[in-house]
Parts: sequence; C-alpha cells; structure tokens
Amino acid sequence: FLVNGLIALGYDVSIMHRGTHDSDEIPGSVERIIGDPHFRETLRQALDGRSFDLIIATYGRIRYIAEIVGDYTDRLITVGGAPCFRGVLEPGALFPTGLQVPLPEDAPKIESEEEFRFGYLVRMAEDAVMQGHAEGRYSASHFRYPVVYGPRQLTPSIWWIMRRFMDQRPYMVLPDGGLTLTTRGYSENVAHAVLLAAQQPDIAAGQIYNCGDEVQLTMAQWIEVVAKAMDSEIEIIGVPDPYAYPARGLMMFHGPSNHQLFDLYKVKSELGYRDLVPPVEAME
Repeated sequence: FLVNGLIALGYDVSIMHRGTHDSDEIPGSVERIIGDPHFRETLRQALDGRSFDLIIATYGRIRYIAEIVGDYTDRLITVGGAPCFRGVLEPGALFPTGLQVPLPEDAPKIESEEEFRFGYLVRMAEDAVMQGHAEGRYSASHFRYPVVYGPRQLTPSIWWIMRRFMDQRPYMVLPDGGLTLTTRGYSENVAHAVLLAAQQPDIAAGQIYNCGDEVQLTMAQWIEVVAKAMDSEIEIIGVPDPYAYPARGLMMFHGPSNHQLFDLYKVKSELGYRDLVPPVEAME
C-alpha cells in the first residue's frame, strides 16, 4: 500500500530489501535495491552514490538508518510502534496501574533495557530519528504503528481466531469477558496515514504520530466480526486475565489484557487522517 500509494502520488519509487520477501502486488517497474538494512556497512553499500527526495523506513534497524540517511536524503519518515511505552508489558510499572486511556504520543516511555529490552530499543530508534531532525541532518516524521492486520501481516492473529471456527470449536476463552481494547490498524489505513505525511512535509516535520483505525473494537467484538465474515458463531467464556492462557496469543507480546488504546487526535487534526476502509469491511 505504501509503494503503490507513492506511485499514485507521482513518485518514482525504489524499494530496498534483502530480496527474500518480494511481492507481485508491487509493479515490476519499481526498482529493487537488494541490501541488508540491519547494518551501517550494508546500508551504505546499497545506497552508495544515490540520493532521494524522501526515504520511508519501515524495516531494518531504524537507529542505524537514522544515523546515515542524511547523506542520501533531506527527508525521512520512519515507522516504529507501541513497545516504547512504559507499561505495555508491566502495567504495574505505572501508577495507577495500566496505560493511560487513550494513550497520547507523550506518554511515559521505557527507561532502560532492564525494564523491557525490546521496548527500550524501539524507544532508542525513535529518539535517534528525532535527534537527526534536531541536528538538521534531515526533516523527519515518525509513526507509531499499532497491531497491524491485513494482507501479509507479520503476526497472523486473525488466523488464530479463524482456526477455531474452522475446527468448529464450541467456545472461546477470553480474559475479562473480552472487553480489552488494543489499537489495531488495517494495513491500507496505516499506510494512508504515512502517505498523508509525505504530502504535507511542513506540517509533519519533527512530529511523532500514533496511528491506527479510527474505529476500535474490543477483543470480543473482533471475534464477532470474524465470526460474521466466516458465517459462523462461537460462545465466549470470560475468565480472569491471569487464567486466560488460551487467549494469550491475541494480546501484544502475549502480555496482560490491559487496554492499549492510542489517542489519534494528533494524526487526525494535523494530517486529516480518516479510515479509508472501515474495520468491519477490512476484516472481510
């Protein structure tokens, strides 16, 4: 959706990856730059002698990309995620317990590797992007993606639900009645948010945006939507979160059932974001 969206906006697009996950949905006319974006040396080898109006980085080690891309572009858009927020895995690290609802862009962040290593690295990546912007090496915008669903999703959480319907299971165990709210974003919708920033460089410069679907559903509602799309039904049995082992795969990092609901006011008010595809339609 990002590549084809950029083409529709008139960009001459190249994509860089290791060559192992190409897609027929990306036109053959799009140049493939084969290289590993996880290391400074391989990044420089792939980009040597090149320059770009805009680089969108959704892959690799963002902190390394942020260090070097000022030599190749004046504008950078990067994508990270929610693990940078303090309390994602340990709600008790906050007082009162649990993430703020809705969760703003400036909510408390992970403070050390000891607290949550992966979340700390996510935070360090976005800090590196913003530092490069502050130092004038490029103009940067950063997006925090939610749990993304849709074609080619990294974590097939919807298949986890579908399988139960295919097996004709009579019921599904969910924590706390399935009332948990976790921000999700359909792949076309979150790509749309990034493309809005590409079209509004002055507004998006130096900004961090939460993104996701405008309409959010509880865990139980997601089950209901999948059931309708599969012309089926299932009984939901609510149990206390500590005992909801069968449902852990529906929760971020198999963690607790506390809400993780992004505040989308900023991306909506500054960039004009609205869902391109309603979530129920997207699920189908």
